[in-house]
Amino acid sequence: MARGINLASERDLKPDPSGIRLLGLWFVPGLTRAHGWSFIVLSFTTVGLLTAITGVQTNVLSENFGIPARDQGQWISVLVLWTEFVLIAVFGVVGVAADRIGRRQLFAVGLFFMGLSYVFHAYAGEMWQLFGSRVVYAVGIGAATGMLGTILADYPQEISRGRVVAISGALTGLGVVLIKLMFGDGARVVVNRLGLPEDSALTVGLFLIAAVAFVSAAVAAWGLQSGTPAKREERPPVKLLLTAGVREAIKNPRIAVAYAGAFVARSDLVILGSFLTLWGRFAVESAGISGAEAQAMSVRPFAAAQTAGLIWIVLLGFVLEKRDRLVALAVAFAVATIGYLGMWFVEDLLAPRSIPLLCMLGAGQISAFWGATTLIGREAPKASRGTVVGAFNLSGVLGILVFVALGGVLYDRYGPPAPFIMVGCANLLVMGAAGLLALKESRDAAAAKRIEDAA
Repeated sequence: MARGINLASERDLKPDPSGIRLLGLWFVPGLTRAHGWSFIVLSFTTVGLLTAITGVQTNVLSENFGIPARDQGQWISVLVLWTEFVLIAVFGVVGVAADRIGRRQLFAVGLFFMGLSYVFHAYAGEMWQLFGSRVVYAVGIGAATGMLGTILADYPQEISRGRVVAISGALTGLGVVLIKLMFGDGARVVVNRLGLPEDSALTVGLFLIAAVAFVSAAVAAWGLQSGTPAKREERPPVKLLLTAGVREAIKNPRIAVAYAGAFVARSDLVILGSFLTLWGRFAVESAGISGAEAQAMSVRPFAAAQTAGLIWIVLLGFVLEKRDRLVALAVAFAVATIGYLGMWFVEDLLAPRSIPLLCMLGAGQISAFWGATTLIGREAPKASRGTVVGAFNLSGVLGILVFVALGGVLYDRYGPPAPFIMVGCANLLVMGAAGLLALKESRDAAAAKRIEDAA
């Protein structure tokens, strides 16, 4: 029978009491409270460790290489593209490995590599060292973020999936903000308290981020469930796993829309992190500020946007929980469209009058990211879920390749708002695709009901 727009009647709203209940959320049978708490901790840190690179790269280019922020647009693009080329290879391996050997080991290794990459960034004095550090970073985030998405799909029972996404999203937003501020204001406080040289703020900030990554790796290694929820006899052969992503998208148009959402939403995250922090550094340098104070102030616009997203994700969680996931994705991308296109009206990024626009931008970015993530979590088949999520992440990588390559050129040629306008238009296209598919499903369901009634 064709789907209607509201799938609430198709969902099993009764929890399985053999699973654990934690913070009012139901998790699948087989998980312990330690598994649940470890998932919560890793939701807090993983994406924050991913996005911290956006503040790091701008400050490393300024402090270690002497490249002013006004000239960094295409440098940022090259660094991000280099990272994504490595990710293209990593995600394919990670998706299959997740279904074959389990989530815990890959998650821990990924976080450990992320920590190493931040340590290496501290000592990057030549370009080959900087690019080498990004290879280590790419391997780390390929494993860690892929596993976070897979576990987010695996762990909750369907009755709590929307609220788990909301809480995980809120923790993610909080972690992003705090890790960014730790790199900026936290490093400045440590430098001042210990009487360290002013130019050591960058190294201190990087070591603080690395410490968070190493602790998170230990949590993943000893706190998550071993193996994979699918029983061994349920797992398809490797050949089928490799083709599952494309096969499932052809079979289920909702998965195809989720892939399109990832294509844009992942670039939303990178455009906001890379170019908003770069815009902040440019504004700070234009005001004649340097050193630890410049490092701290350059990440504050990003922190403001993410704080707004943190508050908004609580409201978005109710939409994700109560409404059809496809309709929720359309709403999420509508918010993202408004947020990104609104950056056209920003004149002085550091001025108080820019705060409402930054808040809308943060709400839009996190809406798109979690709207797409929730849809793929609902639609991905259990036995090949790791591979479908891997294809979802790969779609995001391809989106980053396109949007960041164009974004750096647009930033240098037309100014800081240009990359945001580009992504805003892309969000509008995904919103339209989701809305059209939801409308088609509703019409198909109505037609099927008329035929059933006539029979």
